Amino acid sequence: MTNQQLLIVGHGSRVSQAVIEFNQFADAVAAQINIPTATCFLELVDPDMAAGLTKAAQTVGDGGNVLVLPLFLGGAAHQKNDVAAAVRWARAQFPTVTFHYGTPLSPHANLVALTALRVEDALAANADALPPEETAVLVVGRGSSDPASNAEIARTAYLLWEKRPFRTVEYAFQAVARPKVAEGLQRCIALGARQIVVMPYLLFTGKVDEAIHVIAKRFSQAHGIPVLITDYLNAHPLVVDVAVQRVQEMLDHTAAMTCDLCKYRFPMAGYEHQVGAEQHTHHLHGGSAHSHRHGHHHHHGE
Repeated sequence: MTNQQLLIVGHGSRVSQAVIEFNQFADAVAAQINIPTATCFLELVDPDMAAGLTKAAQTVGDGGNVLVLPLFLGGAAHQKNDVAAAVRWARAQFPTVTFHYGTPLSPHANLVALTALRVEDALAANADALPPEETAVLVVGRGSSDPASNAEIARTAYLLWEKRPFRTVEYAFQAVARPKVAEGLQRCIALGARQIVVMPYLLFTGKVDEAIHVIAKRFSQAHGIPVLITDYLNAHPLVVDVAVQRVQEMLDHTAAMTCDLCKYRFPMAGYEHQVGAEQHTHHLHGGSAHSHRHGHHHHHGE
C-alpha cells in the first residue's frame, strides 16, 4: 500500500560499523515486508527522530499510516519515554496521519535460541575449550534505570540455562545496573566454573560491546581463567524474524506492552518517586522537546 511506511528507529552510535549493521538489519526487515521502509536515529546519527517522523508523515500523506518500530531489545526509557514522546509529538503535528507504535524485540524465544547458538559457536571455534559442564555463561546487557527491562536479561539467562548442560548461566550489566560485568564474572568462578563464556546481549557492535571485551579480557588475565566472548546478536535471521513479527503486530493492531511491572505505574523499590512521571524526551532535536511533556499513559500499542 502506498499510504503506509515503516520507520525503524535506531539508537545511533559513534562507531561507524554499528550504524552499518543497523542499516543492514533494516534492509533485511524491508526485504521481508511489502511496505516502504525508512530509518532514523535517537541520537548521534542523522536523520534524527523529528526529521524521520516528519518525512514519513509527508510521504504517506493524509489518511496514511506510519509504523514506528524502535529497534531496542528492552522496554526501558528510550522505548517508554524518548521514542514514545516523539511519536506523540508527531501525532500532534500531523493529525491526519495515524502513527502506530511497535514493541521491543525482547522477550522472545528466538533471542534465547540465538543466544544459545552464539555460545555454542564460541565453544566450537576454540579447540582448547572445556566442556559445557565446566563452563559458566554470563549474559551481559547494557543495563538501564528500568528494573523491568533489566529483569528481561535475568529471564533470558535463566531460559538459556534451563535444560542445558552449562555449570551455570548468570547475568550482568555493562552500565547503570548491577551486577556489573566483573561482579558477574566473579560469581561464575565462585560457582565452580573453570571457563566462562561471555555473551554480549546486544543488537550491534559499539562502545558497549567494546567495553565488555575490555573488562572480560582483563578479568581473564587477572584470574587465570579462560574467558571466551561470543558474537552479539546482529542481523541474524532469528532476530530479523522477531522484528518482522513486531511489524505484523502493528498491522494487526495487536502490539501491546505489559505495564504490570512498570516503574511508572507501580512503586518499584528505589523508583517510588517515578510513579506517574511525565513522558518526555530530550532527543527530539528537530522539534521542541521540552514543550511536549505528557502524562505517562503508556499507550504502547498505539
